[in-house]
Amino acid sequence: MPMKDETTTLALDFPNGLPGMPAFDPGCRRAPDRGYTLDARETVLALKNALRYIPERFHREMAPEFLEELRTRGRIYGYRFRPEGRLWGRPIGEYRGRCTEGRAFQVMIDNNLDFDIALYPYELVTYGETGQVCQNWMQYLLIKKYLEVLTPDQTLVVESGHPLGLFRSKPEAPRVVITNAMMVGLFDNQEEWHRAMQLGVANYGQMTAGGWMYIGPQGIVHGTFNTVLNAGRMKFGDKPDVLKGRLFVTSGLGGMSGAQPKAADIAGCVSVTAEVDESRIATRHGQGWVKEIARTPAEAFGRAQELMRRGEVRSIAFHGNVVDLLQYAVDHNIGIDLLSDQTSCHAAYDGGYCPAGITFEERTRLLGRTPTASWWTRRCGAISAW
Repeated sequence: MPMKDETTTLALDFPNGLPGMPAFDPGCRRAPDRGYTLDARETVLALKNALRYIPERFHREMAPEFLEELRTRGRIYGYRFRPEGRLWGRPIGEYRGRCTEGRAFQVMIDNNLDFDIALYPYELVTYGETGQVCQNWMQYLLIKKYLEVLTPDQTLVVESGHPLGLFRSKPEAPRVVITNAMMVGLFDNQEEWHRAMQLGVANYGQMTAGGWMYIGPQGIVHGTFNTVLNAGRMKFGDKPDVLKGRLFVTSGLGGMSGAQPKAADIAGCVSVTAEVDESRIATRHGQGWVKEIARTPAEAFGRAQELMRRGEVRSIAFHGNVVDLLQYAVDHNIGIDLLSDQTSCHAAYDGGYCPAGITFEERTRLLGRTPTASWWTRRCGAISAW
Protein backbone atom coordinates (compact mmCIF):
# COMPACT_ATOMS: atom_id res chain seq x y z
CA MET A 1 0.00 0.00 0.00
CA PRO A 2 1.50 3.37 -0.96
CA MET A 3 1.95 5.59 2.10
CA LYS A 4 3.24 9.12 2.46
CA ASP A 5 3.93 8.60 6.18
CA GLU A 6 4.58 5.72 8.52
CA THR A 7 0.99 5.14 9.66
CA THR A 8 -2.32 4.34 7.96
CA THR A 9 -5.61 4.85 9.78
CA LEU A 10 -9.03 3.76 8.58
CA ALA A 11 -12.59 4.53 9.59
CA LEU A 12 -15.98 2.89 9.32
CA ASP A 13 -18.47 4.24 6.83
CA PHE A 14 -22.03 3.26 6.05
CA PRO A 15 -22.82 4.71 2.61
CA ASN A 16 -26.19 2.93 2.50
CA GLY A 17 -27.19 4.00 5.98
CA LEU A 18 -26.89 2.27 9.33
CA PRO A 19 -27.47 -1.48 9.39
CA GLY A 20 -30.66 -2.73 10.96
CA MET A 21 -30.65 -4.42 14.35
CA PRO A 22 -29.81 -8.11 13.77
CA ALA A 23 -32.06 -10.75 15.31
CA PHE A 24 -31.01 -12.38 18.57
CA ASP A 25 -31.17 -16.15 18.86
CA PRO A 26 -33.29 -16.72 22.00
CA GLY A 27 -31.38 -19.93 22.75
CA CYS A 28 -27.99 -18.21 22.81
CA ARG A 29 -26.34 -17.48 26.16
CA ARG A 30 -26.11 -13.79 27.04
CA ALA A 31 -23.64 -12.07 29.34
CA PRO A 32 -25.11 -10.77 32.61
CA ASP A 33 -25.60 -7.06 33.18
CA ARG A 34 -22.11 -5.84 34.09
CA GLY A 35 -23.47 -2.96 36.18
CA TYR A 36 -23.82 0.75 35.31
CA THR A 37 -22.13 3.00 37.88
CA LEU A 38 -20.90 6.01 35.88
CA ASP A 39 -21.85 9.57 36.80
CA ALA A 40 -23.23 12.03 34.24
CA ARG A 41 -19.83 13.33 33.10
CA GLU A 42 -18.40 9.84 32.75
CA THR A 43 -21.49 8.69 30.86
CA VAL A 44 -20.94 11.42 28.28
CA LEU A 45 -17.32 10.30 27.93
CA ALA A 46 -18.39 6.68 27.45
CA LEU A 47 -20.79 7.74 24.69
CA LYS A 48 -18.07 9.79 22.98
CA ASN A 49 -15.69 6.82 23.11
CA ALA A 50 -18.26 4.62 21.39
CA LEU A 51 -19.40 7.24 18.89
CA ARG A 52 -15.83 7.83 17.66
CA TYR A 53 -16.25 4.72 15.51
CA ILE A 54 -19.46 6.02 13.90
CA PRO A 55 -19.64 8.71 11.19
CA GLU A 56 -20.79 11.98 12.75
CA ARG A 57 -23.97 12.15 10.65
CA PHE A 58 -25.29 9.13 12.60
CA HIS A 59 -24.40 10.32 16.11
CA ARG A 60 -27.84 11.74 16.91
CA GLU A 61 -29.43 8.39 16.06
CA MET A 62 -26.88 6.17 17.77
CA ALA A 63 -26.30 8.10 21.03
CA PRO A 64 -29.64 7.08 22.66
CA GLU A 65 -29.13 3.46 21.57
CA PHE A 66 -25.64 3.34 23.06
CA LEU A 67 -26.92 4.98 26.25
CA GLU A 68 -29.62 2.33 26.61
CA GLU A 69 -27.04 -0.44 26.22
CA LEU A 70 -24.81 1.17 28.83
CA ARG A 71 -27.64 1.55 31.33
CA THR A 72 -29.11 -1.93 30.86
CA ARG A 73 -26.00 -4.01 30.06
CA GLY A 74 -23.25 -2.08 31.85
CA ARG A 75 -21.33 -1.76 28.60
CA ILE A 76 -21.74 -0.44 25.09
CA TYR A 77 -21.56 -3.43 22.74
CA GLY A 78 -22.95 -1.86 19.56
CA TYR A 79 -25.31 -4.76 18.89
CA ARG A 80 -26.56 -3.09 15.71
CA PHE A 81 -23.17 -3.59 14.08
CA ARG A 82 -22.89 -7.31 14.66
CA PRO A 83 -22.91 -9.15 11.31
CA GLU A 84 -26.21 -10.92 10.71
CA GLY A 85 -26.31 -14.66 11.26
CA ARG A 86 -23.61 -17.05 12.34
CA LEU A 87 -19.92 -16.26 12.63
CA TRP A 88 -17.37 -19.04 12.30
CA GLY A 89 -13.81 -19.55 11.13
CA ARG A 90 -14.35 -20.11 7.43
CA PRO A 91 -11.67 -21.45 5.04
CA ILE A 92 -8.90 -18.87 4.75
CA GLY A 93 -9.45 -18.42 1.01
CA GLU A 94 -12.94 -17.02 1.65
CA TYR A 95 -11.54 -13.95 3.41
CA ARG A 96 -10.32 -10.81 1.71
CA GLY A 97 -6.74 -9.75 2.35
CA ARG A 98 -3.42 -8.66 0.90
CA CYS A 99 -1.39 -11.19 2.86
CA THR A 100 -1.92 -14.62 4.32
CA GLU A 101 -1.49 -13.32 7.86
CA GLY A 102 -4.27 -10.76 7.45
CA ARG A 103 -6.70 -13.44 6.30
CA ALA A 104 -5.54 -15.90 8.96
CA PHE A 105 -6.22 -13.42 11.75
CA GLN A 106 -9.77 -13.03 10.46
CA VAL A 107 -10.24 -16.81 10.65
CA MET A 108 -9.01 -16.74 14.24
CA ILE A 109 -11.29 -13.88 15.28
CA ASP A 110 -14.39 -15.48 13.78
CA ASN A 111 -13.48 -18.82 15.37
CA ASN A 112 -13.40 -17.08 18.75
CA LEU A 113 -16.93 -15.76 18.16
CA ASP A 114 -18.49 -18.93 16.76
CA PHE A 115 -21.78 -19.74 18.52
CA ASP A 116 -20.45 -23.27 19.13
CA ILE A 117 -17.35 -21.89 20.83
CA ALA A 118 -17.97 -18.47 22.40
CA LEU A 119 -19.47 -18.28 25.88
CA TYR A 120 -21.45 -15.07 25.19
CA PRO A 121 -21.08 -14.47 21.43
CA TYR A 122 -23.36 -11.41 21.29
CA GLU A 123 -21.13 -9.69 23.86
CA LEU A 124 -17.90 -10.85 22.15
CA VAL A 125 -16.98 -12.97 25.21
CA THR A 126 -15.11 -16.11 24.23
CA TYR A 127 -14.52 -17.74 27.62
CA GLY A 128 -13.75 -17.12 31.29
CA GLU A 129 -16.93 -15.00 31.80
CA THR A 130 -15.21 -11.78 30.72
CA GLY A 131 -12.57 -12.68 28.12
CA GLN A 132 -13.44 -10.66 25.00
CA VAL A 133 -12.13 -10.56 21.45
CA CYS A 134 -12.65 -6.79 21.60
CA GLN A 135 -14.97 -4.40 23.41
CA ASN A 136 -17.70 -3.84 20.84
CA TRP A 137 -18.87 -4.69 17.35
CA MET A 138 -17.63 -1.41 15.90
CA GLN A 139 -14.11 -2.41 16.86
CA TYR A 140 -14.71 -5.84 15.33
CA LEU A 141 -15.69 -4.29 11.99
CA LEU A 142 -12.79 -1.85 12.04
CA ILE A 143 -10.22 -4.52 12.93
CA LYS A 144 -11.50 -6.64 10.03
CA LYS A 145 -11.19 -3.64 7.72
CA TYR A 146 -7.55 -3.18 8.74
CA LEU A 147 -6.77 -6.88 8.31
CA GLU A 148 -8.19 -6.84 4.78
CA VAL A 149 -5.62 -4.23 3.70
CA LEU A 150 -2.70 -5.31 5.90
CA THR A 151 0.47 -5.96 3.87
CA PRO A 152 3.63 -7.97 4.69
CA ASP A 153 5.53 -4.77 5.51
CA GLN A 154 3.00 -3.41 8.00
CA THR A 155 2.01 -4.10 11.61
CA LEU A 156 -1.44 -3.51 13.06
CA VAL A 157 -1.37 -2.26 16.67
CA VAL A 158 -4.42 -2.99 18.82
CA GLU A 159 -4.93 -1.69 22.37
CA SER A 160 -7.83 -3.19 24.35
CA GLY A 161 -9.74 -3.87 21.15
CA HIS A 162 -9.06 -0.44 19.64
CA PRO A 163 -7.04 -0.60 16.40
CA LEU A 164 -4.57 2.30 16.47
CA GLY A 165 -3.53 1.91 12.85
CA LEU A 166 -1.15 0.21 10.44
CA PHE A 167 2.50 1.01 11.08
CA ARG A 168 5.29 0.42 8.58
CA SER A 169 7.46 -2.49 9.67
CA LYS A 170 9.24 -5.43 8.00
CA PRO A 171 8.16 -8.88 6.75
CA GLU A 172 9.96 -10.53 9.67
CA ALA A 173 8.17 -8.30 12.22
CA PRO A 174 4.84 -9.27 13.86
CA ARG A 175 1.85 -8.53 11.65
CA VAL A 176 -0.25 -7.64 14.72
CA VAL A 177 0.76 -6.42 18.18
CA ILE A 178 -2.02 -6.61 20.81
CA THR A 179 -2.30 -5.44 24.40
CA ASN A 180 -5.31 -5.82 26.68
CA ALA A 181 -6.25 -4.54 30.14
CA MET A 182 -3.08 -2.51 30.69
CA MET A 183 -3.87 -0.49 33.82
CA VAL A 184 -1.54 2.08 35.39
CA GLY A 185 -0.54 0.88 38.86
CA LEU A 186 -2.43 3.59 40.74
CA PHE A 187 -5.65 2.52 39.01
CA ASP A 188 -4.99 -1.22 39.03
CA ASN A 189 -7.94 -2.24 41.19
CA GLN A 190 -11.40 -3.70 40.66
CA GLU A 191 -13.29 -0.42 41.04
CA GLU A 192 -11.19 1.49 38.52
CA TRP A 193 -11.21 -1.49 36.15
CA HIS A 194 -15.02 -1.57 36.22
CA ARG A 195 -15.09 2.16 35.50
CA ALA A 196 -12.62 1.82 32.61
CA MET A 197 -14.63 -1.07 31.19
CA GLN A 198 -17.82 1.02 31.16
CA LEU A 199 -15.97 3.97 29.64
CA GLY A 200 -14.85 1.77 26.76
CA VAL A 201 -11.11 2.20 27.32
CA ALA A 202 -10.15 -1.21 28.74
CA ASN A 203 -10.74 -4.74 27.54
CA TYR A 204 -9.99 -7.99 29.37
CA GLY A 205 -8.73 -10.48 26.84
CA GLN A 206 -8.05 -13.40 29.20
CA MET A 207 -5.08 -15.29 27.72
CA THR A 208 -6.39 -16.23 24.27
CA ALA A 209 -9.71 -14.41 23.67
CA GLY A 210 -8.29 -10.92 23.15
CA GLY A 211 -5.29 -12.50 21.45
CA TRP A 212 -7.66 -14.14 18.91
CA MET A 213 -6.15 -17.61 19.45
CA TYR A 214 -8.68 -19.41 21.64
CA ILE A 215 -8.32 -23.17 21.36
CA GLY A 216 -11.24 -24.24 23.54
CA PRO A 217 -11.51 -27.39 25.63
CA GLN A 218 -10.08 -29.49 22.82
CA GLY A 219 -6.85 -27.51 23.16
CA ILE A 220 -6.32 -28.15 26.86
CA VAL A 221 -7.66 -31.68 27.17
CA HIS A 222 -4.11 -33.04 26.90
CA GLY A 223 -2.83 -30.94 29.80
CA THR A 224 -5.93 -31.63 31.87
CA PHE A 225 -5.57 -35.37 31.23
CA ASN A 226 -1.95 -35.27 32.35
CA THR A 227 -2.89 -33.36 35.49
CA VAL A 228 -5.61 -35.84 36.47
CA LEU A 229 -3.48 -38.88 35.64
CA ASN A 230 -0.38 -37.65 37.46
CA ALA A 231 -2.43 -36.64 40.48
CA GLY A 232 -3.66 -40.24 40.55
CA ARG A 233 -0.10 -41.56 40.23
CA MET A 234 1.11 -39.36 43.08
CA LYS A 235 -1.66 -40.55 45.36
CA PHE A 236 -2.10 -44.19 44.35
CA GLY A 237 1.21 -45.19 42.81
CA ASP A 238 2.64 -45.30 39.30
CA LYS A 239 0.95 -48.38 37.87
CA PRO A 240 -1.21 -49.29 34.86
CA ASP A 241 -4.89 -48.33 35.13
CA VAL A 242 -4.10 -46.43 38.31
CA LEU A 243 -7.46 -44.61 38.20
CA LYS A 244 -9.64 -47.59 37.36
CA GLY A 245 -12.53 -47.68 39.84
CA ARG A 246 -11.57 -44.23 41.18
CA LEU A 247 -13.79 -41.14 41.50
CA PHE A 248 -12.79 -37.66 40.31
CA VAL A 249 -15.09 -34.80 41.37
CA THR A 250 -14.75 -31.26 40.03
CA SER A 251 -16.80 -28.29 38.82
CA GLY A 252 -17.11 -26.15 35.73
CA LEU A 253 -18.16 -27.02 32.18
CA GLY A 254 -17.41 -23.70 30.52
CA GLY A 255 -14.89 -22.92 27.80
CA MET A 256 -11.71 -24.34 29.29
CA SER A 257 -13.23 -26.39 32.10
CA GLY A 258 -15.30 -28.30 29.55
CA ALA A 259 -12.18 -30.41 28.96
CA GLN A 260 -12.39 -32.00 32.40
CA PRO A 261 -14.87 -34.84 31.76
CA LYS A 262 -13.17 -35.82 28.50
CA ALA A 263 -9.77 -35.76 30.21
CA ALA A 264 -11.12 -37.93 33.03
CA ASP A 265 -12.48 -40.41 30.47
CA ILE A 266 -9.05 -40.65 28.84
CA ALA A 267 -7.37 -40.97 32.24
CA GLY A 268 -9.60 -43.95 32.98
CA CYS A 269 -11.71 -42.89 35.96
CA VAL A 270 -15.32 -42.06 36.78
CA SER A 271 -15.93 -38.32 37.01
CA VAL A 272 -18.69 -36.07 38.31
CA THR A 273 -18.52 -32.42 37.18
CA ALA A 274 -20.86 -29.89 38.81
CA GLU A 275 -22.18 -26.99 36.72
CA VAL A 276 -24.85 -24.43 37.69
CA ASP A 277 -25.55 -23.27 34.12
CA GLU A 278 -27.71 -25.88 32.42
CA SER A 279 -26.96 -24.48 28.97
CA ARG A 280 -23.28 -25.33 29.40
CA ILE A 281 -24.16 -28.88 30.36
CA ALA A 282 -26.33 -29.15 27.24
CA THR A 283 -23.46 -27.87 25.10
CA ARG A 284 -20.87 -30.31 26.48
CA HIS A 285 -23.31 -33.22 26.42
CA GLY A 286 -24.29 -32.47 22.83
CA GLN A 287 -20.63 -32.30 21.83
CA GLY A 288 -19.91 -35.63 23.52
CA TRP A 289 -17.52 -34.17 26.07
CA VAL A 290 -19.61 -35.47 28.97
CA LYS A 291 -21.58 -38.69 28.72
CA GLU A 292 -24.40 -38.47 31.28
CA ILE A 293 -26.43 -35.87 33.18
CA ALA A 294 -27.58 -36.14 36.81
CA ARG A 295 -30.09 -33.80 38.45
CA THR A 296 -29.46 -34.60 42.12
CA PRO A 297 -26.39 -35.44 44.20
CA ALA A 298 -27.94 -38.82 45.01
CA GLU A 299 -28.34 -39.60 41.33
CA ALA A 300 -24.81 -38.42 40.51
CA PHE A 301 -23.07 -40.39 43.25
CA GLY A 302 -25.36 -43.42 42.86
CA ARG A 303 -24.49 -43.69 39.19
CA ALA A 304 -20.79 -43.05 39.88
CA GLN A 305 -20.62 -45.79 42.50
CA GLU A 306 -22.34 -48.23 40.18
CA LEU A 307 -19.83 -47.51 37.41
CA MET A 308 -16.89 -47.79 39.83
CA ARG A 309 -18.05 -51.22 41.04
CA ARG A 310 -18.16 -52.42 37.43
CA GLY A 311 -14.77 -50.89 36.65
CA GLU A 312 -16.23 -48.75 33.86
CA VAL A 313 -15.07 -45.33 32.71
CA ARG A 314 -17.79 -42.69 32.44
CA SER A 315 -18.23 -38.93 32.85
CA ILE A 316 -21.28 -37.45 34.59
CA ALA A 317 -22.44 -33.83 34.67
CA PHE A 318 -24.30 -32.75 37.82
CA HIS A 319 -26.65 -29.81 37.32
CA GLY A 320 -26.19 -27.92 40.53
CA ASN A 321 -23.73 -26.26 42.87
CA VAL A 322 -20.58 -28.19 43.74
CA VAL A 323 -21.04 -27.11 47.38
CA ASP A 324 -24.30 -29.07 47.53
CA LEU A 325 -22.62 -32.02 45.83
CA LEU A 326 -19.76 -32.09 48.35
CA GLN A 327 -22.08 -31.60 51.32
CA TYR A 328 -24.02 -34.68 50.21
CA ALA A 329 -20.76 -36.62 50.01
CA VAL A 330 -19.86 -35.57 53.57
CA ASP A 331 -23.32 -36.36 54.93
CA HIS A 332 -23.36 -39.82 53.32
CA ASN A 333 -19.70 -40.70 53.91
CA ILE A 334 -18.92 -40.99 50.19
CA GLY A 335 -15.21 -41.16 49.41
CA ILE A 336 -13.76 -38.97 46.68
CA ASP A 337 -10.36 -39.96 45.32
CA LEU A 338 -9.48 -36.75 43.47
CA LEU A 339 -11.07 -33.32 43.95
CA SER A 340 -10.58 -30.22 41.83
CA ASP A 341 -12.28 -27.07 40.51
CA GLN A 342 -12.07 -25.09 37.29
CA THR A 343 -14.75 -22.44 37.55
CA SER A 344 -14.20 -18.71 36.98
CA CYS A 345 -14.22 -17.71 40.64
CA HIS A 346 -11.59 -15.10 39.82
CA ALA A 347 -14.45 -13.16 38.19
CA ALA A 348 -16.83 -13.34 41.14
CA TYR A 349 -18.78 -10.19 40.27
CA ASP A 350 -18.79 -10.79 36.53
CA GLY A 351 -20.61 -14.11 36.41
CA GLY A 352 -17.98 -16.63 37.44
CA TYR A 353 -19.35 -17.38 40.89
CA CYS A 354 -22.67 -18.70 42.15
CA PRO A 355 -23.16 -18.80 45.93
CA ALA A 356 -24.71 -21.92 47.40
CA GLY A 357 -28.34 -21.60 48.31
CA ILE A 358 -29.52 -19.59 45.31
CA THR A 359 -30.32 -20.59 41.76
CA PHE A 360 -28.21 -19.73 38.74
CA GLU A 361 -31.03 -17.48 37.50
CA GLU A 362 -31.25 -15.61 40.80
CA ARG A 363 -27.48 -15.18 40.87
CA THR A 364 -27.58 -13.72 37.36
CA ARG A 365 -30.32 -11.28 38.38
CA LEU A 366 -28.34 -10.18 41.44
CA LEU A 367 -25.27 -9.48 39.30
CA GLY A 368 -27.21 -6.61 37.73
CA ARG A 369 -27.10 -4.81 41.05
CA THR A 370 -24.16 -2.82 42.39
CA PRO A 371 -21.53 -5.45 43.30
CA THR A 372 -20.88 -3.79 46.68
CA ALA A 373 -24.49 -4.20 47.80
CA SER A 374 -24.51 -5.40 51.39
CA TRP A 375 -26.24 -8.74 50.78
CA TRP A 376 -23.88 -9.78 48.00
CA THR A 377 -20.78 -8.65 49.87
CA ARG A 378 -21.76 -10.49 53.04
CA ARG A 379 -22.64 -13.61 51.07
CA CYS A 380 -19.37 -13.75 49.13
CA GLY A 381 -17.35 -12.86 52.22
CA ALA A 382 -18.99 -15.57 54.31
CA ILE A 383 -18.45 -18.28 51.71
CA SER A 384 -14.88 -17.20 51.00
CA ALA A 385 -14.14 -17.42 54.72
CA TRP A 386 -15.76 -20.86 54.82
